[in-house]
Amino acid sequence: MMMCKKIFAFLFSLTFAATVFGQEKPIKFTVEVSTDSILMDNYFEVKFTLDNASGQNFEAPDFSSDFNVVSGPNFSTSMSIMNGEATQSMTITYYLEPKEVGAYYIEPASVEASGEILETAPLEVMVVPNPEGIKQSPPRRNDSFHFDFGSPFDMGKDFPGFDMEMPFFDLKTWPEMPVPPQPSPGQKAAPKKKKRKTIRI
Repeated sequence: MMMCKKIFAFLFSLTFAATVFGQEKPIKFTVEVSTDSILMDNYFEVKFTLDNASGQNFEAPDFSSDFNVVSGPNFSTSMSIMNGEATQSMTITYYLEPKEVGAYYIEPASVEASGEILETAPLEVMVVPNPEGIKQSPPRRNDSFHFDFGSPFDMGKDFPGFDMEMPFFDLKTWPEMPVPPQPSPGQKAAPKKKKRKTIRI
């Protein structure tokens, strides 16, 4: 009887593992911004996320011509199991401050995953004048399951190594400020044509 129980437990564990990890979920590489319209002299969040795959050879856009990088790249990873389905994601976050008023694009980033090169779509961000010097509330990161890695997209490796010495810009130290109303359409500057530039990190 004891042997039967052990065999049953072993078979159950195999079935559970196959159910959780045997189901393939679509691989996605996306980008999002905390806001697509920002007042001058403020900053916003840009987040690149790879879902359901381990990535390597991540290439970020070149932000230097249009933005000051307040913080980044900051790396995080998460995994969840719901209804027998496992989902994992890896995220690279930047906090950017525009240099000038105008219309700009967050150019595509790329990453290698499962033998393919994935790219994000470009995103437009409008920077409008801020003569009153209004400070918008900074975007907040989700601390529910956040780790700062040296780079989860480690060259030639499927899984990241930890690097706890990488600094993170703590936005919790910033004071709370009211969010101003959206500027009128007449305040928006004409778009500028931008060339795509990428850098390897």
